[in-house]
Amino acid sequence: MGQVISEEQKALNKALHAQDQNFGSRKDAGGITGNLPKALLELHSPTKVCSSILDYGTGKGRLVERLRKELPSTFKVSGYDPAVEDWDTKPDNPSDIVTCLDVLEHIEMDSIDAVLRDIYDLTGRFCYLVIDLQPAIKELADGRNAHILLAPPEWWVGRLSQVFPSVITFPLLHYRGLPQKLVILCSKKNFMIPWMFKFLGQLGIYQLKMNGGPLGSYSVKVRDKKENKSDIDPVEEDCVSAALNSDDKAEETITDD
Repeated sequence: MGQVISEEQKALNKALHAQDQNFGSRKDAGGITGNLPKALLELHSPTKVCSSILDYGTGKGRLVERLRKELPSTFKVSGYDPAVEDWDTKPDNPSDIVTCLDVLEHIEMDSIDAVLRDIYDLTGRFCYLVIDLQPAIKELADGRNAHILLAPPEWWVGRLSQVFPSVITFPLLHYRGLPQKLVILCSKKNFMIPWMFKFLGQLGIYQLKMNGGPLGSYSVKVRDKKENKSDIDPVEEDCVSAALNSDDKAEETITDD
């Protein structure tokens, strides 16, 4: 297997982490992990489907720190990021669930296959990936956009389907209607598919609309209770409500880096 990051790219990422304290520091990953503890606990007890999680490309480790506070001590939480000294030790053993959130668009084309294989090797049950499809606001020290690997959804799905036999995917849209991110869940075994859908139902991100980034900002929630809902499909509302257990909604407007 090739290297997951070149020395040149590692130096650039380290420099960006050093100069921007907000880079790689969002403990809720911009809103896409708001209900993550709840989703993990649903698979932890009493089913024991999941007792460990690895955040791959954890940045400054804020999500790891949050999960360690919110999950019981019986749950093992780990983080790995080869470009951050505090997190650059790769685990020896797989974790039940691997998260990789807003990371893969930062990977070099020459390294992407090695990274996907690395994620496969570290995944015990399934992995939860979120990939940005739009340019970043931030730039690297060499002048390139921080999102150095931008590809359409079908490219990512095809690439991951070469590694994992079971793949579930859907887009997260910007409030302007354009696809902002791609959500992909992958497993080595088909029997995990119902559990992946259960995880997604508890995570409650189907209805999220992105905000900010190069596509522009929006000052209010996309589905504020005061908003006219005449253009919202009632079947969609019922499905979202059931998936989120009605009152336990995730944040609907997210600011991207």
